[in-house]
Amino acid sequence: MDSRIWKLSLCCLGLCLHACQLFEPRGFIVSYETADQRFEQSMNWNDQHPLATLTSTESEYDLYAISDIHVGGTTNLDLFLDQALLRQPMAVFMAGDLTTGHTEDYQRFYAALPSQDSLNLFPVPGNHDLYFEGWKQYQQLFGSSVYSFSIKTPEASDLYICLDNSGGSLGAKQLEWLKQLLLNERSLYRYCILVNHNNWIRLRKMVATNPYVEELEVLLDLCLRHQVDMVISGHDHQRHTAVFGNIRFLTLDALSDSHPSPSYLVLNVSPDSIAYSFRDL
Repeated sequence: MDSRIWKLSLCCLGLCLHACQLFEPRGFIVSYETADQRFEQSMNWNDQHPLATLTSTESEYDLYAISDIHVGGTTNLDLFLDQALLRQPMAVFMAGDLTTGHTEDYQRFYAALPSQDSLNLFPVPGNHDLYFEGWKQYQQLFGSSVYSFSIKTPEASDLYICLDNSGGSLGAKQLEWLKQLLLNERSLYRYCILVNHNNWIRLRKMVATNPYVEELEVLLDLCLRHQVDMVISGHDHQRHTAVFGNIRFLTLDALSDSHPSPSYLVLNVSPDSIAYSFRDL
């Protein structure tokens, strides 16, 4: 064999082996557990661990959101957490791709987090978190990937819904749960914000976990009819915003150590509006 072909073959093999540490061919194509299975397990956990309402003594409050940390390393995550602990937002959303799915990366990620008593953390999984049978690690550490909670101020209460579309779809059972939640409870709240990993509005084609068009049409109609104010997502690694009807879509930058411009989202929720900005690390 020509030496150049041999060297090229070795190079390609090395790249494939490196890629498999991040993407796992089997998990890249289909998750080990279905969306319905993850939803059922999450609901069972929620029944035993109901979330308490958060209370703000002020009329306005701040929320932070991050995504696509891809631990690995925790340099950017540590910097963010230092700022969050200093400024004390009401809640921090972690919108998926927290890890690569490997057990050791889950352990490294969890070890970097402060206690729930010092910071209210609300994670959802991303597609990478399911690789290498990562759902088992996620559930062991965080319990549920689908849940809702509220934040109460002196004037009103706001509804926050965290969804699991890490495999590309909510699945039939989670979608029905969301329909019933919005139908029965949305009118009780001032604002309603959804958080998930895979972004609904995209600026570019992506290979991994694209949303199903039919499901996306149902979700958009559902959110329009029930006046959902905002949908927060990650996945794209590039922040952008879009407006569809009354809904504002915010897609986050990646917070991974390798990302050239890591940032996080800051929401200021007040009686008059939900203001947002992206804060660079």
